[in-house]
Amino acid sequence: MNILECTIKMKQETWAHYERLSEACSEKELKRLFSMLAAAEEKHIEKLILFKNGIGHVDKLAFNELDESLCVFRPHIDPQHLAETLSNDPDAYSHVVQEEEETLEFLDKLKEQAENEQMKRICQAVADKEREHMTMLENIYLYVEEPRTYLEWGEFSNMKSL
Repeated sequence: MNILECTIKMKQETWAHYERLSEACSEKELKRLFSMLAAAEEKHIEKLILFKNGIGHVDKLAFNELDESLCVFRPHIDPQHLAETLSNDPDAYSHVVQEEEETLEFLDKLKEQAENEQMKRICQAVADKEREHMTMLENIYLYVEEPRTYLEWGEFSNMKSL
């Protein structure tokens, strides 16, 4: 399994995880957050597949084969124990960020261990796509949280008419 196949596999597992979390949530805002995160993962998967198809001309030797056991998404939130997991940490998003950061660390390590420049460039490109995805997830979180924070920030005079 090469790096792109590995990343796509991990992202598909992440998408399925967010779908399960969305179904398991009873709280409306968390359900909405996980549903939007799942949709973002789906778009990210599509972009990675397009990227993989676009570099079809790359020398096959540039793709180091990875042990498939490395290509596994390890979620921090267990949908079977959602209430228990989040009881001490109601901000589920922090778990999402941690999971995404671990994916970035994984890609950065692969780049460091790459044996040739072509593989390093591919690893860097995949990591860059992942960073773009992380920005999208941050924007989703800000969008979901905005209704709660807008009125709380009245001391900054954002409630004055323009």
